[in-house]
Amino acid sequence: MDYTFEINNARNDSTYTANQITERSPVVEVFSALADGRDVSSLRINETAIKKAETYIKQTANRAANGDFTAMAELNTIRKIIIEPKLLQEIKLLSVFGSYKPLGWNETPEIETYNWLGVESNIQAEGTDVSFPIRKKEKYPIAPVTVSGGYAVNYRELALGNAAKENEGMEEVRKDIRNKAALYVIETVFKAIENATGIKYFYENSTLAKASVDDLLNKIRRFGKPNVIGDFAVLSQFVPWVGYVGSVSSKDVIGISQKVLDEIADTGFVGSYLGSVLREIPNPYNFNKRNATGDNFDTLLPAGLAFVVPTGQTTSAIQTFTQGGLTSFTGNDVTNGNVLTRFDLAVAAGVVKGREYEVGIIHDTNLDTL
Repeated sequence: MDYTFEINNARNDSTYTANQITERSPVVEVFSALADGRDVSSLRINETAIKKAETYIKQTANRAANGDFTAMAELNTIRKIIIEPKLLQEIKLLSVFGSYKPLGWNETPEIETYNWLGVESNIQAEGTDVSFPIRKKEKYPIAPVTVSGGYAVNYRELALGNAAKENEGMEEVRKDIRNKAALYVIETVFKAIENATGIKYFYENSTLAKASVDDLLNKIRRFGKPNVIGDFAVLSQFVPWVGYVGSVSSKDVIGISQKVLDEIADTGFVGSYLGSVLREIPNPYNFNKRNATGDNFDTLLPAGLAFVVPTGQTTSAIQTFTQGGLTSFTGNDVTNGNVLTRFDLAVAAGVVKGREYEVGIIHDTNLDTL
């Protein structure tokens, strides 16, 4: 999977930024209001500062339209300040798979775990000592990947005071990076479990069988109460397994409590199954790609995949990181030459080596091409 957004002659905006624009700068607040379509007169800054900021935005956009790299970089700095807080807040949701940790630019993503040495403690014999287990902390680095999103910018429109497309473009960047980051984490965890040697709880089939899924859940339960986190198409298959099936006068009767029926009517699937919590991963269509049969859009994330993750772990087997914040670039489209702005985010994820068995995989191969 390609997580980048390709442009020709990409220029790092930090090289060209002259003004020290921060989240407290009036120009950021005014730019955000214009992009959202809000009335700038309702802002908490005074009228003079508002007009000065509006003039600065128009003049800078005009310079950018004429090819001024510094002007492009300054506008991208404003966009980055607006996009970054929401994006990083959403990236935190990746902790649903395990643990998430934001790092600084100078910090290296490192998988951290604890191993017990000498766990085979013996019963004390007369006149001898008992051997006790020792907890040893271990770390090893993992390489981050670059997740990117971007869009074509019309500086002429912005120079005329039309910022209508700015909000749409920034929202697209935020969603694009968030979805690519989620896809990267999902694929990384899936491959780690699939390729693990030794004991692993990996169930893959063209259709889900109740007995096989129950067996996997029972095994993961030894580590803590399981959370089944996956696409709706997988979770909805648990519904027929809830309740009981009996026979009265040769007629089959299926019994499900009213509470469960209401839950199914509201969400399309049950919230728990055999004590395991079922949690849906939002998975919209990818409008740039069709499915294998060509009769519908593909999904952004694998539709047939669910993770079984235990709760109550001291350190999670799945660990995700972001390194630094957003970095912005300016360049031209590789195909049509349009001026593009691109935002990059470094993301790293991994499953602790030797602990792959703490995460279960349920995969319906009929639902995706993973």
